[in-house]
Amino acid sequence: MKQIYRLTTNPAIYKEIPLDVEDIADQLNADDHIMDFVYMGIKEKKLAGYWGPIKTVFQSSPAFPEAVKIPSICIWSGPNLVFSERAHAVFRLMLDDYGEFLPLNVSGDNYYLFNNLTDLSPDLSRSFYSEPDTQTIKSLVFGEEAREKLLFRSYWEGCSVCFCNEKFKNLCEEFDLEGLSFSTALLSANSK
Repeated sequence: MKQIYRLTTNPAIYKEIPLDVEDIADQLNADDHIMDFVYMGIKEKKLAGYWGPIKTVFQSSPAFPEAVKIPSICIWSGPNLVFSERAHAVFRLMLDDYGEFLPLNVSGDNYYLFNNLTDLSPDLSRSFYSEPDTQTIKSLVFGEEAREKLLFRSYWEGCSVCFCNEKFKNLCEEFDLEGLSFSTALLSANSK
């Protein structure tokens, strides 16, 4: 059986990109599109039409100043990922139908922000909220369709996480693309 994973990045090891939506809007001179950037990865909105190379850097999280490694792939804001040029070369064609790659200039190097536009619903016969009024998820299980998707998010979960299948994980390992952690616990400890 093919496994589904919840993707995370360990900020104690890997540096992060501190880019926020205001930085993006300022650099693109696109204040009228700021809500598109706020909902990036949540709404199915392509941004390439008004995107340009955004300049940013990797830096250690204030909570983990000891982090020194630069990731090949890392999480950026919910279900969105940042790919190094090498990681982009591996996944560019495979992920073409899953979202869009948006160029970043990170300390002079080419990186790509992946705007995740692929949404999957869980298997509703095995997934449920513990309290429907608060929509706290008690169980999250994806069906067979998810096992065929390299990357996806779920509106049902709030689009706050990127999920992947076993093939995506295996490709990261095969090409030594560091930066992501692959958890079989689809819910974080905070969401239970």
